[in-house]
Amino acid sequence: MSNKLKIMTLVAAFSALCISCDDFIFGNVNINYDENPLSAKPIPHSGADRYVDSLKKIKIEGSLRNPDPQGAFNNWATCLAMFKEGHSHGDGMMHGNFVYRNAPWKQEEFVIIHNNNDKWPAVEVQRESTVTYLEQNDGKKGPDYIRIIGGRLKRWGLCLYFFDRNGKLLNDDILEHSDEYQIFFSVSDVDDKGKAYTVTDCRGTWYPKKDKYGEWKAGGTIDTKPVPSPFFADKISWKQRADATPRIFEYTYRDTWIHDAMADGARELFNQRLLPPLGRTDADWAVAPYDQDRVGLKGHFNFDIEADENDSRHTEWPLEITRRVNPVTGEAGKYTRPSYLLPKFYLSVRVMKCPKGKKALIPRDEYLRRHSTYEFLSPFICAEAYNPDEAKDYGADSEWKEVIRFNIPIKVFCSSFDTDPTTIDPNDPLYYYLGLEIGLSPIDALEASQNLQTHGVGGGSGLGNWFL
Repeated sequence: MSNKLKIMTLVAAFSALCISCDDFIFGNVNINYDENPLSAKPIPHSGADRYVDSLKKIKIEGSLRNPDPQGAFNNWATCLAMFKEGHSHGDGMMHGNFVYRNAPWKQEEFVIIHNNNDKWPAVEVQRESTVTYLEQNDGKKGPDYIRIIGGRLKRWGLCLYFFDRNGKLLNDDILEHSDEYQIFFSVSDVDDKGKAYTVTDCRGTWYPKKDKYGEWKAGGTIDTKPVPSPFFADKISWKQRADATPRIFEYTYRDTWIHDAMADGARELFNQRLLPPLGRTDADWAVAPYDQDRVGLKGHFNFDIEADENDSRHTEWPLEITRRVNPVTGEAGKYTRPSYLLPKFYLSVRVMKCPKGKKALIPRDEYLRRHSTYEFLSPFICAEAYNPDEAKDYGADSEWKEVIRFNIPIKVFCSSFDTDPTTIDPNDPLYYYLGLEIGLSPIDALEASQNLQTHGVGGGSGLGNWFL
């Protein structure tokens, strides 16, 4: 092949990759519905690869707690958790963003959970995965919590990899016994060591400036010290915080038939595990999410947190919007959108097991059952991610027993909702809190956020075809 032909071939391939996601968004995607769903779309590369390779080589000597000796989690020793930034691809699908090395926030973050002889496994946030390149340049370390950007447009994929004491990856064994297991996610009542903690609000306290008539004026201040969240003040128990979880995040189950598979970004149920008696070939007729088997090894979060307008400390944003200054009076612009709670909390991850055939399956809702637009192949649905006892509300039996539990520290340090789309300004709460987290001024945070690639074309962890 001539050099000229090689160059033309590379340019054509590059162009095809660049437009693939745009084609989907604008409705130009063509899908081969005759494609055999038994042919799995393999998992693309990610930063998890090097962790998985290392953990497979680790052999654990000595005694470990073994709460599931006859089950799929027998002799579990280690769990790797990967949080990956992405965006919605419609319905329940997520597309992982291109990993841009110089982004002002980390787009893949990792936690390793170690089993031991204590009740609570040891949770080790990989701080080299939470530190940004800007912080590295300043000689700083990454925080010992997972950094999350909230907002309706953001998705954060979570993939869990369980290993036994000999380094064997257990995920396929778990999937083969999915009728006995489900992993539940909620705001935890205790920290990673089992001690009670306070859910805090990282917005701090706002001090708007008022004139003598009580009207808002430019020049307010913010005390950035996190404060106890009023919303969680009366929510202490696990049940209370679990019930409040939908106000903080939504988790979507995206488990596949086998571990080494992904979705294709176009069909909601492609490669998605379905409830018995459904099989892989039933994907075209099943209805998501009702017919999906919820396991919890793969899924994604949306931290689209509701504003708490009853919190008096956060009713008026005190910083003026400099790009909306009145040219006649010289008065600075006022930020008028409600700002969301920015919680710091522990994510409760509970692996639960029941006797075979007793999974928390809820009888199909009568309204949905008779609705003419739905055709369900399974008479049941699974419990929601935050409510393992949901089946009891429908008169069904549930015999869940907790097998493993660990709690991961999370900080939602800013929200993409906290900006005015009609007048983007460095004093918007989004850029103020983004800069506060990584040591930048608001104007530098705004500049650092511009022109980030979300659809990659290169190899390694930057592949743009990572789908859940």
